[in-house]
Amino acid sequence: MPYVLNRTTGAVNADFQVLLREHGMTLLHWRVLAFLRETDGLGISALANAAGVDQATLSRALTVMEKAGYVRREPSATDQRVLEIHLLSAGERQFHKVLPPAWAIYERSVKGLTIEEQHEFQRLLKKIWGNFA
Repeated sequence: MPYVLNRTTGAVNADFQVLLREHGMTLLHWRVLAFLRETDGLGISALANAAGVDQATLSRALTVMEKAGYVRREPSATDQRVLEIHLLSAGERQFHKVLPPAWAIYERSVKGLTIEEQHEFQRLLKKIWGNFA
């Protein structure tokens, strides 16, 4: 099973990473934009946890994303020790620019699976992942 999971993830990510490179992004940049679209103003710790990376890696990515005008770091209004990350309009536009071809890659990855099979697959993957949490 680990071999099949690794090969499957590699195949999907290969196409996705090519797409992201064409748009000057990395997989981490995409994850950050996606998470901030759902919950803007996350702290670095929460965002790093959601994205599955350490805070140092996230900080380097955020520096690049700030220079591109996609995000802004600012102190929390309630705790000045906490930096909140905010999605800017350029980041929102970049997300929407990449979304259609990204969705096409996703659709290719689940081609031939019913909606029920897709949900079951997600459920099983989360269950396996939970065994290691």
